[in-house]
Amino acid sequence: MPTQTDRDRITVTETGRVAVISTYHGPTDSHGSRITVRRADGGGRRITVGWDYALGTTENHAEAIRQYLELMEWGGAWTVGATRTGAVATWAGWA
Repeated sequence: MPTQTDRDRITVTETGRVAVISTYHGPTDSHGSRITVRRADGGGRRITVGWDYALGTTENHAEAIRQYLELMEWGGAWTVGATRTGAVATWAGWA
């Protein structure tokens, strides 16, 4: 259970932004490995980005998320963290 000190360190701010999720999809007979990126709330657009074998896993997810944010014209600083199936990005404010 969080202590009062822990609660004092947490700031909740409504930004009008939603988290962004990237998911890895392995190769099939007709497609190479790829990443899909979408809003966490299920709304909006979804994009698919081909896997860049010159990059590592973290870099591939970060690049796919960057492309999505650019397409959506969502600026600012974003924090990216790994998940079991990919990554999640949350808005961290204006850089």
